[in-house]
Amino acid sequence: MKTLFEKYREILLYLFFGVLTTAVSFATYFLIFNGGVALLGESYEWHVRIAAQILQWVAGVLFAFFTNKKYVFDDRNTESRHVWRKLWEFSLSRVATLLLDTALTFGVVAILDSIAYQAILLPLVSIPLSADLIAKCVAAVFVIVGNYVLSKLFVFRKAK
Repeated sequence: MKTLFEKYREILLYLFFGVLTTAVSFATYFLIFNGGVALLGESYEWHVRIAAQILQWVAGVLFAFFTNKKYVFDDRNTESRHVWRKLWEFSLSRVATLLLDTALTFGVVAILDSIAYQAILLPLVSIPLSADLIAKCVAAVFVIVGNYVLSKLFVFRKAK
């Protein structure tokens, strides 16, 4: 009988590296967003948000590609041509979820702004629950599921 980890290895590893990828993406987004707004001012907030969204995506895709290729989907082929082809396929599959992520991020922020949502401080961790943080968390759920499906069915599908 397989252990629970062996039975669900791929999904568990995907979730583990998905959380790490999300952390890399969030860190990139908020470092750029907060730094950009501090540097340029609040009148450039939406411009900075777009730049942060794009750079977050690049950082997340690169981190996710290498961890997914090696650890999740067990693709050990290191031939340069294969790696570049898989990176290209992986990146293209992530464009769809980039669009989803962007739409959800901007949509949730716009909805929260329209109801005059004010950030609240989370007890215990002292992190402000801002509109951006709520939006990124909502988007992350949909993006992680979408990315797994695209990676499993299209990018790292096993040859039959």
